[in-house]
Amino acid sequence: MINNTLSSKAEREAMKAEDLTAFGGIKLLHIKSQLTIILNQIGRGGIFDEYTKHDISHINYMLDSLDWIIPERTQNIMTPADWLMIVLSIYFHDLGMLVTKDEFNKREKSNFTTFKDEIERGLYGNTFRDKINSIKDTDRKERFIYQELVRRTHAERIKYWILDENNPNFESANEIASEIKNLIGSLSYMFRRDLAYVCESHHLSDLNNLEKYQLNQPYGSLQGEEVNLHYASLILRTADLLHITSDRTPTVEYRLINPSDPISQDEWAKQKAVTKVRPQSKKNKDGKIDNTLDKDTFEVVAFFEDENGYFGLISYLNYADNELKNNYRFHEIAKQVAVSSYEYPWKHINDSGIQTKDFDKRQFEFVLDQNKILDLLVGHTLYNNQAVVLRELIQNSIDASRLKEYQLKHKGIDYNPEIIIDWDLSNRTLSFIDNGTGMNMEIIQNHLLKVGSSRYQDENFKKEFPNFSPISRFGIGLLTCFLIADDMDIITRTEDTDRAILLKIRKVHGKYLLKYLDAAKTKEIIPTHGTIVKLYVRSDVNLSRIEKEVKMWITIPSCKVTLNNDGEEIKIGYLSPTDVINKYLESIGYNLNEGKVKVVEKSINGIQLAYALKYIDHFKEWDFLDYKERNDVNNFAVGICVEGIKVDFNTPGFIDKNLVSICNITGVNAPKTDVARSNIEFSGESEILYRTLYEIYLQHFQEEFNNLRKSNFSISWAAKEINYLLNIFAKSDNSPNRDSRIQYKVAFDEALANSNFILVEKNKIREVINLNMMIRENHFWTIDSASYMSANQLVKEAKNSNTSALSLMTTLFGNDEAQINHINNLLCSLNFYSVINEMILNIFQVDAIKIIPEQRRLDLRWSVIKDRKIWKRVSLDNNRRFGVGTNFFIQMVDLELPFESQQNVINSDKYFFILNNSEIHPYLVSLINKYALIKSTGEVILSLVCSIISEVYKSKSSDRSQVEETINSFERKELRGRNISRTIWNEIDKDELIDVLSRTIFIKYDITLWSRKDEPFNDDLPF
Repeated sequence: MINNTLSSKAEREAMKAEDLTAFGGIKLLHIKSQLTIILNQIGRGGIFDEYTKHDISHINYMLDSLDWIIPERTQNIMTPADWLMIVLSIYFHDLGMLVTKDEFNKREKSNFTTFKDEIERGLYGNTFRDKINSIKDTDRKERFIYQELVRRTHAERIKYWILDENNPNFESANEIASEIKNLIGSLSYMFRRDLAYVCESHHLSDLNNLEKYQLNQPYGSLQGEEVNLHYASLILRTADLLHITSDRTPTVEYRLINPSDPISQDEWAKQKAVTKVRPQSKKNKDGKIDNTLDKDTFEVVAFFEDENGYFGLISYLNYADNELKNNYRFHEIAKQVAVSSYEYPWKHINDSGIQTKDFDKRQFEFVLDQNKILDLLVGHTLYNNQAVVLRELIQNSIDASRLKEYQLKHKGIDYNPEIIIDWDLSNRTLSFIDNGTGMNMEIIQNHLLKVGSSRYQDENFKKEFPNFSPISRFGIGLLTCFLIADDMDIITRTEDTDRAILLKIRKVHGKYLLKYLDAAKTKEIIPTHGTIVKLYVRSDVNLSRIEKEVKMWITIPSCKVTLNNDGEEIKIGYLSPTDVINKYLESIGYNLNEGKVKVVEKSINGIQLAYALKYIDHFKEWDFLDYKERNDVNNFAVGICVEGIKVDFNTPGFIDKNLVSICNITGVNAPKTDVARSNIEFSGESEILYRTLYEIYLQHFQEEFNNLRKSNFSISWAAKEINYLLNIFAKSDNSPNRDSRIQYKVAFDEALANSNFILVEKNKIREVINLNMMIRENHFWTIDSASYMSANQLVKEAKNSNTSALSLMTTLFGNDEAQINHINNLLCSLNFYSVINEMILNIFQVDAIKIIPEQRRLDLRWSVIKDRKIWKRVSLDNNRRFGVGTNFFIQMVDLELPFESQQNVINSDKYFFILNNSEIHPYLVSLINKYALIKSTGEVILSLVCSIISEVYKSKSSDRSQVEETINSFERKELRGRNISRTIWNEIDKDELIDVLSRTIFIKYDITLWSRKDEPFNDDLPF
């Protein structure tokens, strides 16, 4: 039987507020009775319905727990308004968990789809995503995801309901607001607003915002009508954290408790293991329990028979322990702002009262040798270049300055960030000075001096500054100082104090000394805020190249950076990517006013890319400028920067330096680097980066295409030129001056698939389309014949034209004889040396062959590969071979061919088809099957075998001795540095291949043989 009376001390104290003018009309008993009915609806829609009670018993438990959460001394001085705010916040704080069946059925009107997509994209971690996807039942999976979404947002939901405002994230979940309005509508808007803030606060980390959570908020003229909103929020947060007994699991998102195993929380809930949470008594100096001592720790009593639930609870207790520490810290901050007698002593949760059956509850862990780990980090493993200390400390200063700018910008305050690097050779001191945020004691203890703990990666920091994207990430940058110095001093000051902190660190394994400077000394050293790091550089360290090394890392800083190199003041960095390249071009002798080179810069979503172009007067087009290494010039004109700091020294999007191009990424799209900052980590951000880079590069080719068309070149000419430039850009085979290895081929292909570079002819009109458009068309035709090549060349030469080659063929042969009615979508050229056409060949396959002997012509229809592959495509290992197609197609399934003759091979200048009626065909199929699971080896062997077949085919003889001689000649050749003999004969039987080729008679259709030769043999005929 649920108790709906106001039986708790908290409720009895809150009832006194009913007699105060500010709260007239409020009736707690009525509110609780109605709330009981509403709370009973939670779980009826199949969300939160399995293991967790959400009825009024949860409210009663929390209200009773206030007796031991709030110290008695504080209870005695709290106002009726304090009690009313706390009681109402406990009544309403979890009401946002209410999900009706109708709301769940209309989940598409909420942020559900977005949240689900974010999970799939790994934004909450790949492990979390994989655990969610391990739920095989689709309905349970959908409910679990929606349940997590509601856990994540339920505090925000109740805020909107209390304020009687529509929640834009849950359009179908606002009907409960009217019920709440009926219960507390008599309260002033200010009180309801603050109640909404307090309710929401138990799932936020913003209790340092004392403007929002006032320490003494009045709602009337009487003293008892004042509320300490900050303290009320702390108490609500604590009571909710501690209600983890067997009838309830927490409302916090499972992924925040344990990102790697959210389902374990359900396992904990199933076991109903936690029996009690209570304050832990302290022991006196004699080791005896003394209840007169103030308590600061909660202890948990539980019993587990299964380890899965045990680990679920331990994960939650670790989370809750950290939240308690934050609460205590927030309370201490509030006490510094205003004198208050309200006490909040809680700092820890003790789990020693948890018992287990059949497994050891001790949590074993790796033990690290601190001294050896520090030696590794500052030795020759992670940081093996002493110059990185310059990068690490400068980027720390830049982050602090950017954060200060972020803070002050929201307040409308002007700020001029500045960083100074000062190298004093005589005293051998290297100082880094900034006017950034500075550090307080909490930051120093929890992050600066804790290896691997970055302030910027702390969850509380991320919640407070959600749109701030730091460069620093790992919390080990300070260790680089010991690469060049044994001793250092750090002086730092935040804007909310007039006394700076001086930290003296002596040696990596040593201790540190901390002292507070007096106000006068502080004002002299750091007038407002900022940090000074001074290194006492060892005598064996050479900093003669400090200017070059600083400039190597600091390229486009977001603030003023100055190097004082032993008295010489040097400006560091450039204004923009364009500025970087302009300075580089000038340094190697280019005159930017002559019009022979230019710099283009484009920006998309925080990604700035600038590149240099050279003008080719003969072809009237701009192409990318090759990068050439020069010993007398700093290599600063290529690379990728994050917030102005160089993290990659190659051409953006490529594996080496090949083009003059530099990129700078700012904001949330900035990619992450590895610990040593030597590589960009593969992540969602890096995918966005590379895809954007390739889109910008490809935009240049699109612009050049448009410029050629405006200059009266035909569409065929423009398309061919752009594809030529594109091939040079993307394939190293075609450019001896460029090592154009694409960094991220998948992203490049995606961008290329959306670029209009493919020349097609439909309805006798030529146009350029992209690969995705071709796929939607489902098929296209190609024509291989001398007459078509001539027509194609002629329309290319026609000025400002999109003339049709098929129309010219109709003119040449006549309407009937042209035989083009079957061609409804013509790919004008399928060149195997084209990067786009390589993609086409991976998506399309020949599914119809039409031979037109009268025109010495071969028409092929190519369709999107769907259920089965008709052909196995093999690229010949050697370069283009005159007289034989450069790609072999081996027939793998039956195909109806539109001719009655017995050809077993079809050859053109581009293709060589081996049909399934050829003697060599079974042998090739056996090789394909043999190497099906060893693709890399198989591709090499098949390529070599097909190259041998092409040589035998050209020899026009299947005599065994001639076959042997052809193979012996072939194997003496070196192809791409490989010895043919050693490569192929280790894998296949040479005699077997000779036997098969000796039995093979090539009955062919070969359009390459339609030319007069000196010897009028029958073999020179096409079939």
